[in-house]
Amino acid sequence: MNKKIYLHYDMDAFFASVEQRDNPRLRGIPIAVGYGVVTTASYEARKYGVKSAMSVVEAKRLCPNLTLVRIDKEKYFRIGKEIQKLIKRFTDKYEFTSVDEGYIDITEFIKNNNIEKFVRKFKEYIFKNVGLTCSVGIGFNKVSAKIASDINKPNGYFIFWDREQFVEYLKDKELGIIPGIGKKTRETLKMFKVENGKDLHGFDKFDLINKFGNVKGEFLYNVVRGLHFSEINNARKRQSYGREVTFNHSINDVLELEDELRKQSKILSEKLKEKKEFIKTVTLKIRYSNFVTHTKAKRLKNATNDYKQIADMAIESFRSLEKKNEVRLIGVQLSSITKTNIVQLTFDDLEFMKKKKEE
Repeated sequence: MNKKIYLHYDMDAFFASVEQRDNPRLRGIPIAVGYGVVTTASYEARKYGVKSAMSVVEAKRLCPNLTLVRIDKEKYFRIGKEIQKLIKRFTDKYEFTSVDEGYIDITEFIKNNNIEKFVRKFKEYIFKNVGLTCSVGIGFNKVSAKIASDINKPNGYFIFWDREQFVEYLKDKELGIIPGIGKKTRETLKMFKVENGKDLHGFDKFDLINKFGNVKGEFLYNVVRGLHFSEINNARKRQSYGREVTFNHSINDVLELEDELRKQSKILSEKLKEKKEFIKTVTLKIRYSNFVTHTKAKRLKNATNDYKQIADMAIESFRSLEKKNEVRLIGVQLSSITKTNIVQLTFDDLEFMKKKKEE
């Protein structure tokens, strides 16, 4: 393999697997974790076509014997942290991308090409300590490792030994399997009859840059050729904080919904103060009984971590909506995080202050 060897681990059906581990009656049967919407489905349920983001009504139609389990985010977060601590015990070259997956630079552990031996030991180590299985991918860069971890799910592993093997694998695959190529980009590429790795590989770099800009165009050109490289970053700055609740039935009470936004804003404000951080963007998320979802963002002039300011912005966004009934989910997301709330004065501000002083 190339100089670097990356491992990507992905816990198998994490929320559902935790529930099956903790409750023997749920083992071996189709279960789904969630409220009105499926958050995670066990592999037994997936055989029936049940999948994440599907309504529970649709899931039950596909799998009449489906058992629904209420979501317990605090428990899943705690177990995810346990897994991360296990990884931190043997390396400092890690990057956790969510509570149940991440990257590890394992280059230093590979001697005499003993990659498969290391993968088996890693999987045993995780299972022995938390009683959960994971799927593992090995690659020469983070993208190839991520794609590899999806190939032999659940509880399997796959290795991309070199760039040539990776490029060959992508030829007949849909571009959606490549991290960084989202729905909108794929829709644009389809306009140019680009739907798989081979199609994209045939495009000239300058054409892609002309169509998508320097950064995205170069990424598209490189990633499909196995030439996109980024280092492990375990000091990733948090991009946002969020809270949301999914109701068991539609909520039509405006005051109840506004009260929920205040509760969420209070929790998020306390989290910001604990981390000594401030935010400038408050986003409202709302989903209706027909599963149509909307987001509405408002940007503050000055960064804040004040509960009242956050709640006021979220409620202002909510009140501006035309439809405020039949709500199944409501939440608040905070972003544009900063470590200071000091305002950077503009030249106009300074000129104004100077005039006021002269007066």
